[in-house]
Amino acid sequence: MNVKRKPTSNGLRLITPRPSDRASLGNSIRVAILALPKSALSDIAGPYESFIKAQQLAEKNRRFPGYQVDLLTTRGREIKTLTGLTVGGAFPFSRYKGFPDTLIVTGEPDSLASDPVQPHLADWIRAGDFTIRRICSVCTGVFCLASTGILDGRNVATHWRHAELLARTFPKIQVNPEPVFLRDGKYYTSAGCTAAMDLSLTLIEQDLGCAIATEIAREMVMFLRRPGGQSQISPILKLQMADHDPFHELQTWIFDHFHLPITVEDLAFQVHMSPRNFARTFVAQVGVTPARFLESIRLDAARRRLEETDRSIDEIAAECGFGCAETMRRSFVRNLRTPPSAYRTQVQSA
Repeated sequence: MNVKRKPTSNGLRLITPRPSDRASLGNSIRVAILALPKSALSDIAGPYESFIKAQQLAEKNRRFPGYQVDLLTTRGREIKTLTGLTVGGAFPFSRYKGFPDTLIVTGEPDSLASDPVQPHLADWIRAGDFTIRRICSVCTGVFCLASTGILDGRNVATHWRHAELLARTFPKIQVNPEPVFLRDGKYYTSAGCTAAMDLSLTLIEQDLGCAIATEIAREMVMFLRRPGGQSQISPILKLQMADHDPFHELQTWIFDHFHLPITVEDLAFQVHMSPRNFARTFVAQVGVTPARFLESIRLDAARRRLEETDRSIDEIAAECGFGCAETMRRSFVRNLRTPPSAYRTQVQSA
């Protein structure tokens, strides 16, 4: 987010550009980010900056439509975030003309479960439900959407920490605590922070194509764009969280050797365990089998090579430990629902 900074008594104050300061293309796609009080700053900034970068790329390439990105509040021109920093330059949703093409609601802490959404805000969201093309939430912003009834009967995601509360508060919706984000029709619900960026890039990909979304991910130095169905807590992070100390060193060994044909016996040998005990302990600690863990690492490595190099499919398959192109193709189709060649075409086509 391009911001000005000036000190206040509460610390740093962030000021977004005023709506009149933003470039607006005639065919621009209107995106409104509605930040509820005490939203996490990262939940606001991640989507905001993603769409602003997409707008900048659109201005360079007139074949693409641009974005007009507006930051909305429940009232006033400022948002006090969860950490106490203040974001300015926004304006109340009640002053927004019409409805956006895409609405993204960022949440506040658990108080949403007990504090009802303002009636006029709920009415505005319900009215917009008939015309807004995509309605999205970040983290606990889903509480706001759920309170309006528009998510009844839908499958939704939120940050894993708030999933149980969400399900208990709104029994008419189906809560899945695992995915980074979920789509059910035109409704997109996500976990927080980095998941909001993954969701934003998916929306941008729908509008402008995979190449633009990937370019933004590179510019933002994202390790990898995650599909929505990926677990919020990845196998790699679970391995880092494992209580079993030898598993921490095992991760380094795997990253150094994943290009080789690795067996369960090889992994068990590294941590001085029997293969049977290792496999059982690994699943208990990481949540997936050793084979699935290896596949996820190889898949991520192959995706990066497809996005960033012109190596052949056969070369990438060999470099990433798949052994042959057909094995890699089956892994891509099973996990990403597209073969490697099609994935590369989507990423590299401008």
